[in-house]
Amino acid sequence: MSPAEVVIQSTLFESLLRCVRLDNGLRERMAAAGYDPDRPRASYPASVFLRCQNLVLQAAYAGRPREEALRQMGRDLVRGYFETLVGKVVNVALKVAGPERAMKRVALSFRSVMEPVEITSTELGPKDWRVTFQGYPFPAEAAAGCCEEALRQAGAANPSAVLESDDGHGRFELHMRW
Repeated sequence: MSPAEVVIQSTLFESLLRCVRLDNGLRERMAAAGYDPDRPRASYPASVFLRCQNLVLQAAYAGRPREEALRQMGRDLVRGYFETLVGKVVNVALKVAGPERAMKRVALSFRSVMEPVEITSTELGPKDWRVTFQGYPFPAEAAAGCCEEALRQAGAANPSAVLESDDGHGRFELHMRW
């Protein structure tokens, strides 16, 4: 599945903007990449989000190794999402659900901001899960950071996401523990 086929909701762009200080230069580069922060549409192709994500990485996470920057941006993206109107509601539900139920619903959580992606979660044991992503148009390390922060928000102590496999074409597996 190509990034152009996946549709990203504008809420995820709003969350991305919360990761960075949006000056006029970055605002112009975002618009040139296909996203106008002053006139957001309801949804965009994943290719636009990927270009904007790379702009935010350059602006806010420069100087870090790429994997570390992506993972931190994923964490910050989730925190930013929980500051949006929709995200505040989701965050309350996540805290009530707790980490185990959150893991059972990880696919639904991702589908609330992007579609179509195929995500399955498998319980391996207590506080031990494998999450498989198929057709995911963004770097695996960013997804790992998102999952870690979502679990933290759900009440998990010291969540970790270990990238077990990545084919480089949108299919990867994360081993989640807390």
